[in-house]
Amino acid sequence: RQMCIRDRYWSFGTMPMILIVVDVEHDKAYWKDLRTWFAEDENRAGKKVHFDKNADLFTADAALSIRLVSENGRPGTYYSAPRKPEYLTPNLLHVSRLPETLYWAPSDAKSVKQLWFQARELDPYPNREVILRENALLSLRNLDAHPWREVCDAGAMEEFDAEEWSQTDDPDRERNFVQLLNQALQEMVARDLRFDPKHRTLFFKPHKGPKKRRFGYRAEQKQSGRWVASPYYKKGKQNELAYWRHSAFSWQFLRIGRDWFLQITPTYHYTRDGAVPDKFAAEHLAGIKRKEWNDAVRGQFVMWREYLCGKGKTDLFGDGYPFLGFSPVDKLQASFGINDAFWKSSEGRIGNGEADLLG
Repeated sequence: RQMCIRDRYWSFGTMPMILIVVDVEHDKAYWKDLRTWFAEDENRAGKKVHFDKNADLFTADAALSIRLVSENGRPGTYYSAPRKPEYLTPNLLHVSRLPETLYWAPSDAKSVKQLWFQARELDPYPNREVILRENALLSLRNLDAHPWREVCDAGAMEEFDAEEWSQTDDPDRERNFVQLLNQALQEMVARDLRFDPKHRTLFFKPHKGPKKRRFGYRAEQKQSGRWVASPYYKKGKQNELAYWRHSAFSWQFLRIGRDWFLQITPTYHYTRDGAVPDKFAAEHLAGIKRKEWNDAVRGQFVMWREYLCGKGKTDLFGDGYPFLGFSPVDKLQASFGINDAFWKSSEGRIGNGEADLLG
């Protein structure tokens, strides 16, 4: 067997290089010491690796030979950094509260667009925890209530234990359950956030006016805060608005074993006036992504973690959202890490306005 190799990436270094090829069909693997192989002019000219099915088997018997290759370093060889413990922050939240009951009822609506048009004619702000599936509504709330009783046959409504759907092995049922969770998340944060369907992100609204918005939260045992919706003005024209920048996130619900998690990817959203998308959003986003490194992204995740976990809690100001709740996921300890200096953020090079926004 042979494989074509492009060597420009690794051939100028001195680190030992081993190529491992897996034959999935026959459940076998083969290995080759590339530096020894390409030391022959004929092999280098052909840029191909030939494997001997017997001599090159990647098995326990090959351990000694591979060890000898790895010890054959020369001056200038790169060796791994000294090991040190490091704590990793997963971008996950544990879903600590799930809906208990699902409601099903037949409907004459032919499309999702028609369903929501009918509902909004009756109520400008209907609750979002409803989906249309196969000429029927599936909801987290009782469908025998306004406006849903007017767009479905509430007399034929059925109730289901939500655990039948949250722990199902049926991919269609699980897909429907995830869609309901997506709708529930949007309803949960509707007072503070807007949904951008094009990029499937949620982003902070400005305060009414619109006015610059700051979100305060507790992070790493200390009080912190971040500007989550801020206007930016054209250079030299402090009264002429260029765009708004909003803290945002995309998300995905995941089931791991019997537990559900919310995966969060922090990002930004750009608008012209606090609501309408800005036509240069892609350029603005690419610019800030080049400036922000690991620490900034982690800081954004911590903010979203505190915000979402707080939404499900009952406190002196009211009850938590009834169909979803979140709790933090413990940090993971790794036995090795990279010197923090290599991850040094470039935030210090960001202009004053940008630095203020990052909090």
